[in-house]
Amino acid sequence: MNKIRLGIFSLSSCEGCLVQILNLEDYLVELFNMVDLVSFKLIGVDKEFDTLDVAVIEGAVMNDEEEKELKDLRERSKIIVALGDCACYGGKFIIKDFHVNGIKMNLPRKTTAFKADPLDKYVKVDYYVYGCPIVKYGFLQLMKDLLMDKPYRPKTYNVCAECILKENNCLIEAGLPCLGPITRAGCNALCPSVGRECIGCRGLSDDANIESLIQIFRERNIEVPSYLPKLLKGEEKWRRK
Repeated sequence: MNKIRLGIFSLSSCEGCLVQILNLEDYLVELFNMVDLVSFKLIGVDKEFDTLDVAVIEGAVMNDEEEKELKDLRERSKIIVALGDCACYGGKFIIKDFHVNGIKMNLPRKTTAFKADPLDKYVKVDYYVYGCPIVKYGFLQLMKDLLMDKPYRPKTYNVCAECILKENNCLIEAGLPCLGPITRAGCNALCPSVGRECIGCRGLSDDANIESLIQIFRERNIEVPSYLPKLLKGEEKWRRK
């Protein structure tokens, strides 16, 4: 049986999600023995190729060159995987878009407008691996499913469900602005388990109710994070089922 031809690529990002792949360590050796790894520049693999079975892409699209590279990979790949928040949503780079007009005033006149876009603004994305950074075992599950020719299914419920399973104390009850009720699970409630509120890095769960969470915060005199109303305003942009 032919091995899956796999390429792992990076656009504008910190490459933290790629480091998470490397953190699989012993699993990674076994995994790479089961695929034909064509490109993974972080570890020095950069072969020429015509087509790929799977292209895993980390990072946001922030310039015309990256847009062109992405579209070229889409044409040459059977499956495109968006890896991490930058690829799935635009990542932390989108923060600049909230005040972009003020920033532009201080740029040289000939500077072109800059952007920070998710992959699916430009091409069809087949699978999404969420997180900032991703949970390394999420990538492992993705590869297991692809190797078995199964569809990859990310979690659809929220982080609160994981907190309940771990018997964590509710941070909203403690007066903290935790976004667990609206955030997609899959991190095993990493932040709430150590007493830190969820900041929503995995994007919205399928049943997220942002307006209701804002109301709960106000009723409990919890300061509403400034980005929540903006998230509500552009809610459809962040929903993905």
